[in-house]
Amino acid sequence: AACRAAGVVLAGGNDGIRDTWSPYGKPDMLERAMLIGLRYNLRRDDELALALDCVTEAGARACGFAGYGLAPGCRADLVLVDAQTVAHAVVERPVRRLVVSGGRVVARQGSLLKGLVEA
Repeated sequence: AACRAAGVVLAGGNDGIRDTWSPYGKPDMLERAMLIGLRYNLRRDDELALALDCVTEAGARACGFAGYGLAPGCRADLVLVDAQTVAHAVVERPVRRLVVSGGRVVARQGSLLKGLVEA
């Protein structure tokens, strides 16, 4: 909390998906938020929302990504899950009902749509 109050951007992510350094990597930011919550003993809903922010809004700011978010003119990247709250989504990491990347639906009900791999 002190770092954020001082204007420090706290971000989380992963740099590899199963590589030489770790066989546990996974390109799943909800899982990464859960791991941040576990590692730093985040338990309250507001703390779990902070963990999600680290891998979404703050993560995008830390990486310098332009056009991130859900507003006109943004990239239109989003994940839709069945969850009652942000905390519920972080803790449960439910199946992704819908995944949109660059405004294009790429997965439904946890499965990649066919025909998306380009040669």
